[in-house]
Amino acid sequence: MSKKENTVIFGAVGDISFYRQIAEDVLTYGAGWPFRKMLPFLGKADLLFGNMESVVIPKSFPENKIDPEGLISKLPGPFAASILKAAGFDFLNMAANHVLDAGSIGMNYTKKCLEDAGIVTGGVGTTQQEARRLKILKKNGISFGFLCYGEDSNYTLGHTGPCYAYYEIDTILEDVKKNKGKVDILVVSLHADLEFMPTPSVPRRDNSRRIAAAGAKIILQHHPHVPQGIEMIKGCLIAYSLGNFLFDAHTSNYMKRNGPYTAYSSLLLMKVGKKGVRSFERIPYKINEVPEQRPSPLFGAENSKMLRYLSKLDKLLKDNEFVKRTWSAIAKKHLLMYLNQAKEQNIDRIINEVVGRLCLVAENREWMNEILLMAKERWDIQKKAGDPYHRPNYKYQER
Repeated sequence: MSKKENTVIFGAVGDISFYRQIAEDVLTYGAGWPFRKMLPFLGKADLLFGNMESVVIPKSFPENKIDPEGLISKLPGPFAASILKAAGFDFLNMAANHVLDAGSIGMNYTKKCLEDAGIVTGGVGTTQQEARRLKILKKNGISFGFLCYGEDSNYTLGHTGPCYAYYEIDTILEDVKKNKGKVDILVVSLHADLEFMPTPSVPRRDNSRRIAAAGAKIILQHHPHVPQGIEMIKGCLIAYSLGNFLFDAHTSNYMKRNGPYTAYSSLLLMKVGKKGVRSFERIPYKINEVPEQRPSPLFGAENSKMLRYLSKLDKLLKDNEFVKRTWSAIAKKHLLMYLNQAKEQNIDRIINEVVGRLCLVAENREWMNEILLMAKERWDIQKKAGDPYHRPNYKYQER
């Protein structure tokens, strides 16, 4: 009789933030409050992953240097880290756009607090090479390697100092090929794309499939703040967005007006052997209104309804027309937003803020490329059109 293969239940959740109302609630209700209702399900995981979306700062951080718009927690760093450790987290991605909200001091202090608590972190460093470093954890005789990346965004602007590892497809493919033989299960974490879409952008979906083909076994993604689908590609599980886990889905107007799914997602539990993911299940939850603004598992009809929605998201990944249509629509929405901003700015500010961001920041280049493709499609039609009565661009002129 052959020896039974070792397996690991690998759990994963999305965005975790001890920010504003969440921090106040923790101070009011105690350290066990944030994750209490999910503990029976988090406890099923032998290895637990999450995305760290806020930072903590040391007592010496000057009050007048705190960015009021930053996701900077008021909780003492060691206290916040102890809460996460008690909830069962083994690994936290830090390659997220808010990791420099309190500069390199906040990034480094958050990393130190988490690691002092016994939680492994990935994706940040003083250089890109350090941030790209493989982190390894072993459970039940199976080795897991983590590579973590975030998209250069309006929060980082191509910063070349201490930062997170940038989501650049050639870099990631290079790292995957170099590291896949060092561990049994290579996990890639991606923090990227535009927010609140039911499906990923066309580029991120296509890039994820390339990363899977290169040798990753699990790809865990976050930043859209809503759940997106899961698919298996070449033996690799790709979770396109894990959504919010501990987040101010109701007290943040930005989250609330983009709901309702900013307040819904699921805990992903994967049964993993040495060769990859053997099966997975999702435990749906919702983030309730204050004073219960924390993840709570769904039961009965609510649970069934959410599982049906998640299954629908899985199917939508295969619907190329829907993915393309969704991506094009949000690209148009963002272009309109920037054009409206430009109306209120002088020409120098437009060059620095609008043109610079649109053309030079990776987060914006992706959807600007989609806009250019739309324009090119129309231009190609016009180039082939013949009208003996009018100049070629006649129909584009305002009347």
